[in-house]
Amino acid sequence: MRTLRLQPSEALGKDEFWALQDISFIVQRGECLGVIGPNGAGKSTLLKLIHRDYRADAGRIVTLGSIQSLLRIDSGLQPLLSGRENIYIRCQQMGLNKDETDAMLDAIIAFAGLEEAIDSQVKTYSDGMYARLEFSIATSVQSDIFLVDEVLAVGDIAFQIRALDRLNQLKRNGAAIVFVSHSEMNVRHVADRCLLLFNGRQVALGNPDALFYKYYESVGYLNNRLQALGDMIPSVKIDSDKLAITRIISSSSEEGRVTVNTGGSLEWIVEYQSENAMADVNLTLHFVNLAGLLVASVDSSLTRQPISLVAGKGGIRVGLPFVALTAGCYRVAAGFSINGEWLAYRERILELYVIKHKMDMYQGLMVMDAIFENNYFPAQSCG
Repeated sequence: MRTLRLQPSEALGKDEFWALQDISFIVQRGECLGVIGPNGAGKSTLLKLIHRDYRADAGRIVTLGSIQSLLRIDSGLQPLLSGRENIYIRCQQMGLNKDETDAMLDAIIAFAGLEEAIDSQVKTYSDGMYARLEFSIATSVQSDIFLVDEVLAVGDIAFQIRALDRLNQLKRNGAAIVFVSHSEMNVRHVADRCLLLFNGRQVALGNPDALFYKYYESVGYLNNRLQALGDMIPSVKIDSDKLAITRIISSSSEEGRVTVNTGGSLEWIVEYQSENAMADVNLTLHFVNLAGLLVASVDSSLTRQPISLVAGKGGIRVGLPFVALTAGCYRVAAGFSINGEWLAYRERILELYVIKHKMDMYQGLMVMDAIFENNYFPAQSCG
């Protein structure tokens, strides 16, 4: 389309989706950014975009300096060649001549711990041996940027510690590192900041301690002891088929997805289809985290504002002046009820992404609203 000078379509085609959207960060020299999130969040795709394996459809990615990537453990070495031969080939690809490679050869082999297997074909190596050799070669030369994606996961614990120490040394020498891992220990050992992704969206960016805490909260657990937070939503029984909730829309969001900052405001229209007009109806919104745990709700009955439904198509405006949820991904469900009996209920009618770009402290699941007054002194009693 660019060749023909046609404007790309804004609408997604069949089976298309945004793998990443609304991502923004800077990694400085001498800094490591850890990227965390569940499977399918877009972590590996992000590294491939930085490495130019993929081309971004929108936005800008700027890299300054040389890049070394460790994105897959099955792509960097030639399986029919020995480990020693692979060292010479990879070092040549990195710009080293034979004399420079000769000088580094023993150190590369020793770091990988492959003295006895270095002259065997790489196809005979285990995944751990393969990863150790590839990591040892790639990090033997100082580069400006290192992209590391789970290559340490298959190594034993002794090698992981050596590898993390080497990453810290590269960082002290001025390298910028983007490190993807599911291992909390590995990320905490080397990362200065963390980026938390859910479903291709940037949820939070900041302190690793706070981000891991938020990650556990978002998937339904308080800490690494896997203590559950909140209650599961029981199955909802519908007593009527004459009322249906069709969708929730907002002028500031795309279909089925809303993004808001913690403490921000939202205005939604809950659209419905009803066979008959109804009075004194309650509207309930449930906010559910990725583990299916109910963390917050909105109930019109608590506001003492009666809701009436019209026959045919209609809509109820819902205003949330202060979104008290902290950073995370939430699925919104909506239901109408009368006297505690559900008339209509829609699960996962909307995805809500609550964003906090700087996360330096624990905040729990909710942020409480409050009133603050300057220079207030209580009355002093006499006597």
